[in-house]
Amino acid sequence: MKKFLAFLFVAVLLVSSCEAKTPAEDIIILYTNDVHCGIDDSIGYAGLSFYRDEMKKVSPYVTLVDAGDWASGGVIGTISRGEYLLDLMNKAKYDIAVPGNHDFDYGMEQFMKFAQSLDCGLISSNFRDIRTGETILKPYKILEYGDVKVAFIGATTPETFVKSTPSFFKDTDGNYIYSFDGEEEGKKLYATIQNAVDEVRGKGVDYVILVAHLGEYEDITQTCWSAPAVVENTRGIDVVIDGHSHEVTPALKIKNLDGQDIIITQAGTKLFYVGKLTINKKGEISTALISSEDITGKDENISNYINDIKVSYEGSLNQKLSHTDFDLLAKGEDGKWLVRNGETNLSNLVTDAVLAASAKTSAGKADIAVYNAGGIRTNIKAGDITLRNVFDVLPFINYICMVEVPGQSILDDLEIGARLAPLNYGGFLHVAGMTYTIDTTIPSPVVINDRNDVIAISGDRRISEVFVNGEPLDPKKIYKVISVDYVLLANGDGHLFKGAKIIEPAFALAYEIFGDYVNQFETLPEKYKTPQGRIKIKK
Repeated sequence: MKKFLAFLFVAVLLVSSCEAKTPAEDIIILYTNDVHCGIDDSIGYAGLSFYRDEMKKVSPYVTLVDAGDWASGGVIGTISRGEYLLDLMNKAKYDIAVPGNHDFDYGMEQFMKFAQSLDCGLISSNFRDIRTGETILKPYKILEYGDVKVAFIGATTPETFVKSTPSFFKDTDGNYIYSFDGEEEGKKLYATIQNAVDEVRGKGVDYVILVAHLGEYEDITQTCWSAPAVVENTRGIDVVIDGHSHEVTPALKIKNLDGQDIIITQAGTKLFYVGKLTINKKGEISTALISSEDITGKDENISNYINDIKVSYEGSLNQKLSHTDFDLLAKGEDGKWLVRNGETNLSNLVTDAVLAASAKTSAGKADIAVYNAGGIRTNIKAGDITLRNVFDVLPFINYICMVEVPGQSILDDLEIGARLAPLNYGGFLHVAGMTYTIDTTIPSPVVINDRNDVIAISGDRRISEVFVNGEPLDPKKIYKVISVDYVLLANGDGHLFKGAKIIEPAFALAYEIFGDYVNQFETLPEKYKTPQGRIKIKK
């Protein structure tokens, strides 16, 4: 099936409806999305650059596009705050790039450095400053291929607020100063993108390509912000290059407001595929996904640069910390998330590490530890556990802190974490020192606004049978909770932890704590072979 998808070419699915000029030679647009620091896992940037040069032998009209989420998600991003990835994108000579939610992970100052230092710049039609109403980035870019003009319009998911760090988008008083036009159940997003389409059409472009970090169906908390929803509510877009949900989508056809079939395409994640969009001499648009089997070489300059980077840290990353006789899982064999909809043995190990770290603080041992599923990124295979594994599992720069919080607030945040169960959700809460039950037959009582902020919890609750160290949780009691600052203090994934009082400020990075915990075992205990039953789910 994988090979089938890799070679699948969906031909002549769309001819532009605006009597557009046709190019003298094929226009070839190569696209990537959700690279997440996968610099050489599969095709890699060296293979991508080589393939782009090969395509230039086929046609003079070759463009390279990225649909977001390249700066974080792996050790090379963590140690350089995304700057090695910035260098690699410049060396690969991208022409168009759109910011994804994780490209904000190092804060707004670093993000703006990316926008200024990326040779092609960044575009987004819906990322704006609320105070001025103006977009922060250029909304689109128009490229010319002989007499043919193609507009590339950028769009970034409004989920960015909760799928990066919400506080990055607020002022010192906690008020949002940035917007992604997610209000009005998607209507504002549709209007913003439609305005950009109308503007470029008014400038006489022949084709309009929406380069979006929106997602289709996987892990989308608000379907009204998805790429299919945008297509259904707009007209004048010829094709959508998408990202965000890591889906392998050669060509999804969705009807627009005029009833025309519009292609949405997405190339998975970590450069396991490169997308290829072709506008041929007849003006017909087609898409394909290219696998590593189709790419026969590498750009030596980029390969050498990657090797030079690795030399600087490879030795320390290969340091053995422990050993495991079994796989530790965040994903299943099919690559789908396990950790975002239920307990896993890896989530047990991570939360135990966080809870154990609390005993070393001046505030004393915490009652419970929680950890958001979106922060646990990959599996550890049976064998030696290295420092590289630690960075790969917890790649983000998140600090551990401890708060005192009322039991009722804990109950509320368990509801927030379970609001999409049994669907995937990065805000799903894993725990240590606690057990709880989720009844997914009960509709979630969590009420959210247009920014995915939780504004109320009203109705029958899904969460029950909550025990802290074997005792029923008391809503009025004050508990000590340890977790990442992203969850406890920054409203990450929409969490609130109302009434939280900081008793131990950020004192260590999450991956440091995880590495220290694992390092104490010569071989991981058998108790981590399977999930320990901390979270029960009624379906």
